[in-house]
Amino acid sequence: SLQGKGKLKLSQKLVQDMISPQGCSKWTGLGVFLDDSNKDLQMYSLGWGVGFQCIMICYPYRGNGAVIMTNTDLGVHQMEWIIGDVLKTLSL
Repeated sequence: SLQGKGKLKLSQKLVQDMISPQGCSKWTGLGVFLDDSNKDLQMYSLGWGVGFQCIMICYPYRGNGAVIMTNTDLGVHQMEWIIGDVLKTLSL
């Protein structure tokens, strides 16, 4: 959708707004967190609750990303256990 070719029919403007800083913080987009510390924009969202953890991470200008969901919650940050290990093997 960022290039105007998305299957979800989201407008380029909406997608650009999602990945642009909103409000007074450069790390919050529309519904996602932003990180450009490595000169390559990353957007991500974390989720957790009783018995599960998940992460959505993507690189909009590269056109790749991943969604990982587990049915366990060990009480540690997603990147400190299996989700982080899986992300490392994906070479995003």
